[in-house]
Amino acid sequence: MGRIWKIIMSVDDFLGMVLMAFIILLASVNVFMRYVLGSPWGWVEEVTIFTFVWLIMFGAASVIKAEGHCSIDVIARRLSPQGQRYMNIAVHGATIITLLLMTWYGIVLMLGAGNKVTPMLGIPYTYVDLAIPVGCSLMLIYYVRLFWLDLTGKSQQCKLEEQ
Repeated sequence: MGRIWKIIMSVDDFLGMVLMAFIILLASVNVFMRYVLGSPWGWVEEVTIFTFVWLIMFGAASVIKAEGHCSIDVIARRLSPQGQRYMNIAVHGATIITLLLMTWYGIVLMLGAGNKVTPMLGIPYTYVDLAIPVGCSLMLIYYVRLFWLDLTGKSQQCKLEEQ
């Protein structure tokens, strides 16, 4: 179980880095093609946008895993440690419900996009829309973990607080 968990915990970071490198490489080559050879590739923008959609979903999951998301904690800071714990449980619970809905409707969106294709390459939008349920599922795994840690009292406070 530990090895599978480590793979799950690193897949978003790895794929995010690969997708970012791919976007940079593709954009750089297309700039060369446009300004040096005078013959840009028309399909690059399409591929870059779709790759960016996937990158956003993996990046969001990675930030949640690292507990690097921003929050407004004016009220939470005024609560007792027990009150903060209950507030975290409520917030994580609401986020889990939201992610479950986003996963479900992402699947509905993906399944309904079978007949839509991209204009240049003819790629079915199903592959683009798949990023929503995949990314939300990863985020859901991380939030369920945070929720469990709060429920059991084993959560650790984020070390990145404003000075």
